[in-house]
Amino acid sequence: MKGVGMVMDNSAAPGMQLPWAGKQVSPEHVEVELSTLWRLAADNMRISQNMNVRTSVLNFVICAQDEKTARKASAVLRDLASTHIARVTLLILDTRSDGPSEVSTWITLRSFPIISDIMRHHFEQVTATVGGKAIQYVDNIVQSLLKPDLPVYLWWLNDLPEDHDIFHRLIKLSSRVIIDSSHFTQPEEQISAASAILQQAPQCALSDLTWGRVTAWRELIAQFFDIPEYRPYLMAVDTISIEHIVATSSQALDHHSSQKNPIRALLLAAWLKTRLGWKLSEDESDNSRDPVTGTYSWHMSERDMNKVVTQPLSAITSGEQKTSAPLGGIRISVQPRELVKSAPGTLCLVRMVCTVEGKQAIFTIERGDDDDHVLTSVEVPGSPRPPRTVSIAATHKESDLLHNELEIMGRDRLYEQMLHEVFALLAE
Repeated sequence: MKGVGMVMDNSAAPGMQLPWAGKQVSPEHVEVELSTLWRLAADNMRISQNMNVRTSVLNFVICAQDEKTARKASAVLRDLASTHIARVTLLILDTRSDGPSEVSTWITLRSFPIISDIMRHHFEQVTATVGGKAIQYVDNIVQSLLKPDLPVYLWWLNDLPEDHDIFHRLIKLSSRVIIDSSHFTQPEEQISAASAILQQAPQCALSDLTWGRVTAWRELIAQFFDIPEYRPYLMAVDTISIEHIVATSSQALDHHSSQKNPIRALLLAAWLKTRLGWKLSEDESDNSRDPVTGTYSWHMSERDMNKVVTQPLSAITSGEQKTSAPLGGIRISVQPRELVKSAPGTLCLVRMVCTVEGKQAIFTIERGDDDDHVLTSVEVPGSPRPPRTVSIAATHKESDLLHNELEIMGRDRLYEQMLHEVFALLAE
């Protein structure tokens, strides 16, 4: 769904030049100037018949720490298949202590076809640069730019700010907060900081676009055990191997990327751990982590059956619950794999080895010839299953992931639980 901004030239404006952001106006004149743009839009005969399509459901606040990142986010909005936004407030925060103390604003309207070019949806976009001491009042600045009486969704781009106070101020204004840990330059430190921030602000409804990228892998794992003949193996998993892609030394990366980002693998490991009810071994020597290479290994020695989400093997006999759970516990490992053509952090392998009555089964999901496809396979004695190619392309488009997040009105409790689980795994 492509969008067209009603962009006006601001080449004569002093200071930072943002031609993609529309017309530069004084902050106190934002509302008046936006009203003028709406009148201009109504004068267009192709649009005037459909001004009732202008919906007012939510405020969308996007925070970037440089102009390049903000411009990319503005471009993502062109493909955002959502008619729920009333106003986008795009903030460019200059957190340098020696930066000039100033606030500058630009305005434009976004216009999107819904059914045809005759039926269109509009929303307002206000772009603001905030620098120097003005950063201390960023929450008041944002508050003044919001449409009143509507929920506020905050999308924080790239790394979390070193000054968590800035983040907390914006959290207090927000109904939901969206991050994308796939772009963290220090993944371990940043995901741990996100967990700490969530614990300090329990009212915050936090979600992560990276969790959406893991969804297809979680669904494919679950589908293995939808088949009745494979269900006996679910509770008998004894080894889980997960691989994530790291960049080669010759691979060119932008300044918002890291050569390794194991967050997707860690979230998937945490999900499998909790779904199967396992608890970490109390013997720390059983666990190892090497954040330099992105290699991790944990031994789970005890299982809490009350926390197992699904128990297809459970049987109640004389008041006792019996399963074929592995006696020696389970080992979960996360390992890196170098691959030039894929972004760092991309999942490339999940393999689960199970043993039931001396018979071993192997369930595998592996990256195909490209990041848009995976191969699923099952090796079970006496029951071969040919590999199946599955498309997971829908999990890669940022605008689709963002659209899904804007559809969620409440909290993503499962993600919040997995975030804290990852924090606990990294603390070992």
